[in-house]
Amino acid sequence: MELINPISYDTTKGVTNQILFELEKTGFALLRKFPILDTVKQDFLILNEKIGVPISHDNKNTLVWDIKKNDNSKSNIITFSEHNHEATLHTDSQYSENPEDFFSLLCLKKASCGGGISYILKLADLVSDLKKTENGLRCMRILKNSKFPFIVPSVFSKTQNVNHEFNFGLVLLPNEIRYREDILEKALELNPSYKTSDNVFALNYLKNTINDSNKILSFYLEFGDIIFVNNKTTLHGRSSFSDPKRHLLRVRLNRR
Repeated sequence: MELINPISYDTTKGVTNQILFELEKTGFALLRKFPILDTVKQDFLILNEKIGVPISHDNKNTLVWDIKKNDNSKSNIITFSEHNHEATLHTDSQYSENPEDFFSLLCLKKASCGGGISYILKLADLVSDLKKTENGLRCMRILKNSKFPFIVPSVFSKTQNVNHEFNFGLVLLPNEIRYREDILEKALELNPSYKTSDNVFALNYLKNTINDSNKILSFYLEFGDIIFVNNKTTLHGRSSFSDPKRHLLRVRLNRR
């Protein structure tokens, strides 16, 4: 399925209200033709400040984060923002005690290789699929009641010189999800007491339901495109790519 009804950029307040409306109703909003100038990071941040309150990515108060291949990363978990492999459907900052409400991505350079296709899956569609079977309902009960460990990638860690920092929380809350397949699976291996048969079943069932969904939206972010995503109600991902020059910017936001 492909995205529909993108918003054309202009400087009116109406566009800001339209983005906020779509974030709450649909879970995402795609904005076309944002002007890319020498001041692009500052301009991008100013636009985001009209949508919410920008929050730091790390302990250096970095508000605008570069999404591009980084062969020199020393993170214990290589984040999706630093490599060019497939990024399976996930939410951002799932490892955080309080993941951000929204985030935005601005495309500065689309992958020229044909990869880097973006994916979106709404939580409401995922929950609808889970409710269709008894195993799906069992999966939901576990994810709503059992705390899981989440590894904090060292590039985002607030604690220095620690091999693995963890936060613990529920995968599913009312109208909210925090999820990243590989981080959860590795965290269970490092925390055997949490690797119960129920937890393993729930994560495997959730992963298969996500991967088998026919409600995943796919699209390319073109030069000057911005997508705003509700990080609590929407999963996102991307296909792998080989073009090392692919470059996006990201801002994390909380509601005002």
